[in-house]
Amino acid sequence: MNAPLWLADAGVRHLLNFVVDRLDKAEANERCLSRPIKVDSKSYPALFKAEYESEKERYWSHLEEMASWGWFQIKLNKQTPGQAKYECNPRLDALDNSRIREVLGRPIRIKSPSEEWREAVYSELQAPDAVREQVARYRLEIPGRSPNELVGQLNLLHALVDEPLLLREASAKLFWGQSKVLDKRQALVSAILGMEECPFPEMPVQLHVYLPKSGFDGILFIENQTTFEQAVRDESKKYSGLALVFASGFKGSAKRLRSSTGASVYFAASGAMSEGVTQGFLAWLRGVAYLPSWFWGDLDYSGVRILASLRKTFDGMRAWEPGYQPMLEALKGGEGHEPKAAGKENQSPLNTTGCAFADSELLPTISQIGRFVDQEGY
Repeated sequence: MNAPLWLADAGVRHLLNFVVDRLDKAEANERCLSRPIKVDSKSYPALFKAEYESEKERYWSHLEEMASWGWFQIKLNKQTPGQAKYECNPRLDALDNSRIREVLGRPIRIKSPSEEWREAVYSELQAPDAVREQVARYRLEIPGRSPNELVGQLNLLHALVDEPLLLREASAKLFWGQSKVLDKRQALVSAILGMEECPFPEMPVQLHVYLPKSGFDGILFIENQTTFEQAVRDESKKYSGLALVFASGFKGSAKRLRSSTGASVYFAASGAMSEGVTQGFLAWLRGVAYLPSWFWGDLDYSGVRILASLRKTFDGMRAWEPGYQPMLEALKGGEGHEPKAAGKENQSPLNTTGCAFADSELLPTISQIGRFVDQEGY
């Protein structure tokens, strides 16, 4: 088709560009242009702001001719006698988008970096769509690397989860030595790994340790700092023979706790601090010596999940029954709280920890009752 001269008219091109802009916007939002485009003073000002009727008729005729070429379908309300067609609420359905783009010299819409990232996530990330939707919100960018390459590296996160790595160490392993790529992207990492929190800390985990002066023959990990401080000051025999440990900043894999670079150990001044005693604890921590160990935390899925993680690193670790038993009784007696009352509604259930007491008592009880109990106060 030989293009008529009026296709170069600024008024006609305004209309065509308006149509393409709407098409681009719809595509950017990953949807089709579902509604017809209204022909009015905004989309076709040359027609509706023309001073003379003859000029209006001319611009309308151009639109009808484009419709005859198959570029558009024109929709009108019912025409009354004496009423011009452009006065009948005209709407357009774009039919030949490629031809309209060709005439304007706009054959391809330039996608935004966010769109390119989203497309890469949905095409490359090995994860369910719900996870892809979360990851698509956290765009990564490295000059010289395509979004597809970056997403491909994210698929390798699962292979790193059990290594005692800091967040920047994990980033450097994934992204060609660049350590800051995952800064402030912990939500992205946890979404991919299906964890409530990112397992790679920004800093080494801080182990606060109280070693009783009367000696110890076992280790008790306590989830919450308030309970740890109460235990350190406790004058009863409740914690007799136990070294008490609070892991500040602990998330995910427990392997880092046994690494000299993954955990910093601080001994309480109120406890035993002789070199022989502290070295005995460190020998256990580094895996050189064996001592029985227990975990005590909140009676909720997150707390039990910490136990499951610790058991992968500390052989034979169990849920501490003297701490959990009163909490179980309180829960069965109608105490505790709804998950949403404490911002815990997103905690995901787990089936097993490998600890007989946790699997036969703790998990079935919170699953059946549907309430949680915080550790503090018990």
